[in-house]
Amino acid sequence: MPYHFAWAAVDGADGYNVYIDGVYVTKVTENVADLDASMFTKGAGEYTVGVATVKENKTSAITSIKYTYDGGVQATTTVAPVTTTVAPVATTVAPVTTPSVPGQDVDESIKAPEGLVWAGNTDLPYYFAWAKADGIDSYNVYVDGTLVANVVDGSVNLNESVFTKGSGEYAIGIAAVKGNKTSVITSIKYTYAGSGQPATTKAPEPSTAKPTDVTVAPTAPGQDVDESIKAPEGLVWAGNTNLPYYFAWAPVVDVDSYNVYVDGAYVTNVSGNSVNLEKSVFTKGSGEYTVGVAAVKGNKVSNITSVKYTYTGDGAITTTKAPEAQPTAAPTTVAPTAKPTVAPTTAKPTTKPKETTTIAFTTDSSIEKPFGLDVSQASVGYVNIVWGRGSIDCYNVYVDGERRRTGISAQALRLPVYTEGTHTIAITTVVGKRESERLETQIQITGIGEKETEPETCPEELKPQLKENVPLRDDRIAIELNNKTNGKYSDSEIYWCIVGNNENNQLCYMDKGGNMIPASESLNTVEVNGTKYANIYHTLAESDHVYAPTIRSGRMYLSYGKPVYVKFVGSTGYAGPDLNNPGDVNANTLFEFAEFTIEGKHYWGNTTRVDYFCFPMITRLIGGSLYGGYDNVVGDVGTRDEIFNAFKNEVPNEYKSLVRDDRIIAPCKSTFNVGKTNGNYFDNYINEFWNKYANEDLRFSSESGSFVGRVVGNQMRFTREGDSTVYYVDKPNTQEVLEGKGAFDRGNGVEKAIEAQLCAAFNRGVATEPDKWYTPSKYYKNSVANFYAGFFHEHSVLGKAYGFCYDDVNDQSTLLQYDKADALVIDLKW
Repeated sequence: MPYHFAWAAVDGADGYNVYIDGVYVTKVTENVADLDASMFTKGAGEYTVGVATVKENKTSAITSIKYTYDGGVQATTTVAPVTTTVAPVATTVAPVTTPSVPGQDVDESIKAPEGLVWAGNTDLPYYFAWAKADGIDSYNVYVDGTLVANVVDGSVNLNESVFTKGSGEYAIGIAAVKGNKTSVITSIKYTYAGSGQPATTKAPEPSTAKPTDVTVAPTAPGQDVDESIKAPEGLVWAGNTNLPYYFAWAPVVDVDSYNVYVDGAYVTNVSGNSVNLEKSVFTKGSGEYTVGVAAVKGNKVSNITSVKYTYTGDGAITTTKAPEAQPTAAPTTVAPTAKPTVAPTTAKPTTKPKETTTIAFTTDSSIEKPFGLDVSQASVGYVNIVWGRGSIDCYNVYVDGERRRTGISAQALRLPVYTEGTHTIAITTVVGKRESERLETQIQITGIGEKETEPETCPEELKPQLKENVPLRDDRIAIELNNKTNGKYSDSEIYWCIVGNNENNQLCYMDKGGNMIPASESLNTVEVNGTKYANIYHTLAESDHVYAPTIRSGRMYLSYGKPVYVKFVGSTGYAGPDLNNPGDVNANTLFEFAEFTIEGKHYWGNTTRVDYFCFPMITRLIGGSLYGGYDNVVGDVGTRDEIFNAFKNEVPNEYKSLVRDDRIIAPCKSTFNVGKTNGNYFDNYINEFWNKYANEDLRFSSESGSFVGRVVGNQMRFTREGDSTVYYVDKPNTQEVLEGKGAFDRGNGVEKAIEAQLCAAFNRGVATEPDKWYTPSKYYKNSVANFYAGFFHEHSVLGKAYGFCYDDVNDQSTLLQYDKADALVIDLKW
């Protein structure tokens, strides 16, 4: 019985459904199943075999294991069973999940729904929306693979009773129904917290779509406002790469259609509760717009419900990435010849061989073993190691019996091996000084890696220091701000403000007492140039520290001379600085910012140079633990004048144009944008790469797997080891290379992972030399590279900087992350 699977019987069960890769294959009455080889439809390789309990026509969540089918003999798997609410990863690409409705077969020619999004609010807490497609009869709605509803519109407001496990994560899925067949399911992960708000430790996806009810009368000819007609609810930007200007809302009962408005001007009428606008409606070009919807009944309309939306030229939400543009200027590939007059100031202290920590662990078989261990060759002499995050998020990592990491959270690691051949990788779950039995696997690695050393540490004279009068707390992280401007600015001239979402995902600002105060237009009380802004800022003289509660998608503005003015829009949105607008109230303000999410004592955040440099900051995150704690420092080395002068003297001529009086601007915010002097800067290098890999294979390995790529026309086609899928990447232009957008920000998750590696390689000047992709000492040596980013790596603590959007590839960014953090300390310098 080569395909025999067994599990513990469940009392009262009517039977069990068996799945392979999420697809229903059989039902059995006993707690065993003998599968047929024909069920492993991909041929030899890894599969997920799952079982769900069936009781009174309902099913439980699926318990699954990884199983390797080799065509005839069961292969040993190193992945332990894990109970999971199995669902496809959130994607607009159809997952390999099959609806399990009796009598309905999957027809892959039926297009799966696109744009699925949680679009809820207080009144519609479990409301989901997607793009309604032509020729579809209806939609099946699933929760954890179980059919819970069928609807005809492109939205559904679920009943709380469908979340049968109580609080926790669920998979919400939608399949299009046509006749007696369905599409595959498109799904998203949703965390039910009992209130309709996704309770999650992940920062919410960035969105400038901020619902705000207004009562502006529509301007469509001949239609009067009738306030008895209910205005639409739940309006949200629900777009993606394929639907960049897609908006959806909850259907209104007993109305004929909907008018859609941009900045109060009528643009279209639709019969369904969604619309994908044309980019031509954004007549002002890049910037903020108000997108509104009104319900139409007869010749009358409701009031408009509207959201704020920032159009960037490509449908993307405004982040630290700049608007997309197309190059028209001639290419320039002048080699860097400028001779520095200021010595590089990257802090590079002496390193020493890394020693295994001396903590002795005893094995305790009662501790739950890790699961989901997956290893692959990262590059010559290096192994990638990833595993699942269990209920005890603390692990030891062993390579060939040597403990190489102690008491760390689940993560992706890239570790060297010290001999060539077969290596044993093992993970244990850690509780105090006890550890579980090991979860092990073996892998063949080519080559030998460099011996690990103790991590480089920041020189003591650069480290921000904790304040003696600010005690550390067990329940909150202290954010401490130090005035290190050498008398240029007093504490009363240095301002800070923090905005973000509280634990209920409600937009707030943080006051100096560490309270999250809900956003409201009533806070807009400070008038500047005839416009009122929110009074939400503090000076260091008022408070130079704050104990932070949970805050998600937080942003802290730090400024000299005057505050950064922020305006709240309703209770769900705010207008912050816009340096692309020379008339913005903050255009001449000297400010920097940090982005972070804090959940209890877990900190995840970074400072950035993706958009500009204004003044130097150094940031330190400190935390303690039984296993040695955390103390990492990132930031800019040198005074402001030293950094400005060094930039002018060190970078190639093309990049000197980025210097302004108040800031050094990122390339695409200046002369490297479309139609500007350096708008085609990378084009020759892109063509060189394209020509090379039209004639030979590109090979590389990353956390996402080992890939082989070849250029075919204007695309690269990639395959991944152990995966028959072909992945596609389009040929980029200069702006797409610099800002990781367009060709470098489209496709499914695997394609985006490939694009991140390519984008990083181009910016670092190593695109045509994959043997240098993961060796930082080889970066920025080519005649063509992002020397703006390279400069800030050269003038930073330990060479870490966020100089472009994918600078986190190979761990080169300023990300600081620790789950037992005590304090974030920032030195504000001049």
